[in-house]
Amino acid sequence: MNYTKIHIGKLIQQFVKQNNIRSADLARQTGKTRQNIYDLYKRDDVEVKLLLTLCDVLQHNFIEDIYPANKKTADIDTVFNTMKLLVAEKLKENE
Repeated sequence: MNYTKIHIGKLIQQFVKQNNIRSADLARQTGKTRQNIYDLYKRDDVEVKLLLTLCDVLQHNFIEDIYPANKKTADIDTVFNTMKLLVAEKLKENE
């Protein structure tokens, strides 16, 4: 699976819109500014800590949306290998 095609910001924005959640309310609940939330919608990646906070606040498992558990390839080695690759790419970008 090509994980670079998943745009997590758009996924979160779509969920927020479908559930009639105001960005200002989401900002307040996550301790962010409204502008931070608007910027989040534009991002194609999100830090794990923020993603877990959003999952908790919005009561929705975005990780399951990104990587459904019922996939044949959804085993722990695949998940960790993918995460290692993504972290390595991010570290390269920051060099």
